[in-house]
Amino acid sequence: MPERSASTIQQNFKSFSTRHVPTHERIDYWEAHNNDALIGLDIRTLNGQTLIAEQHNRLLPTIRAAKVRGSSQLVERTPEMIRKYPTDEVALFFCLQGDSFFCDQNGTQVLHAGQVLACNADTTFIRGFGSGVSEMVLTIQMEEFIKLSGGDSLTAPKKFAFGPSLENQPSISPAKLLASWVDEATDINNTSTTLSRDDCLSWVEMLFRGAEHDDVQLYEAAQQSIHLNLSNPNFRRADIAHRLQISERQVARLFSGRNTSFSREVTLRRIEAARGLLDAEPHTPVSSIARRCGFRSPAHFSRTFREVLGCTPSQLRSNNAHLFTT
Repeated sequence: MPERSASTIQQNFKSFSTRHVPTHERIDYWEAHNNDALIGLDIRTLNGQTLIAEQHNRLLPTIRAAKVRGSSQLVERTPEMIRKYPTDEVALFFCLQGDSFFCDQNGTQVLHAGQVLACNADTTFIRGFGSGVSEMVLTIQMEEFIKLSGGDSLTAPKKFAFGPSLENQPSISPAKLLASWVDEATDINNTSTTLSRDDCLSWVEMLFRGAEHDDVQLYEAAQQSIHLNLSNPNFRRADIAHRLQISERQVARLFSGRNTSFSREVTLRRIEAARGLLDAEPHTPVSSIARRCGFRSPAHFSRTFREVLGCTPSQLRSNNAHLFTT
């Protein structure tokens, strides 16, 4: 079905409204927009009402965000729709106002304002909005989600709380951070090009795997891993991720949450170790100390040492020798 003037596209932002669509065509165009920009659904209104609906979408690699508002309606993900419009995605539905119900083979759940429900978008379900739709939606490609969740493909839906509103919440839970991200991503007035997809995926990972690990313990384990691998010039963030069985993104978050980064932490620890060796072994060649502390060359070692401490290894050694002879 061709798009009417009710739909607008700008870069990776897409918007649709039934406002200027003839009433007898609104459901068809509403379904067409959902099929194209979000999830293919059979949609029907309740109590013979005329459909009023709008949707703003942000389309990014492997993830899509939407803000949806509309009159009372029933939406269904039927087997036919799944065959016709497969998504291979996980969907997260953030309820902003009112209540709605979600029904699948696992039973029926009520979603209240401030709650988010996650499900496999390629399973059959029915959703009902008796007082109208007011929600945000985030979809993530299944392959990406499985990496983030540690293998969970959501054979059963999961529900989380993100707060009764997006404002004035003391909690910084992953669900709230995700809700705020989707809210910003789907703001029609937001033309920022700095919206971080990695932030979104990191919070998805925290939401579904956060209970598995203690952040402080993970950071201590990461530090220990760095200590054991200082002499290895090929030591990478991926090595810590493999050792701790978390993603590289979560490793980055461990360090960024402490106002540093993996690479800077490794550099500082190597310089610290080298400084101790220069003092303890005054006759050991600088090149040998550089190699033992994981630097690929004496030149790289000297340059990095100067950047961190303001002097070269030789200058430090000379200063130390001067102190002991005076």
